[in-house]
Amino acid sequence: MKVLKEGKGYLLEVTCTGKGNGGAGCGAVLGVSKEDVYMTESYDYGGGHDIYYTIRCPRCGTETDISIDKLPDSVKRYARRFYL
Repeated sequence: MKVLKEGKGYLLEVTCTGKGNGGAGCGAVLGVSKEDVYMTESYDYGGGHDIYYTIRCPRCGTETDISIDKLPDSVKRYARRFYL
């Protein structure tokens, strides 16, 4: 098989908001691919534990959590590969 035309490779557009990470994002609109998504976690005092799918803005360095509903299963599986 031969690639006739390269795609952008972008999965979705995400605005840098800092959602789930204290806010203060820069507002940049980012073209996010599966390689940009990683898993983060949060613990509460009662021992509860939540996992998030997160990106880091290349402009300001702020992390923004992406709604799990916006991500296809293939991206979630890819992010889990690096989460141990």
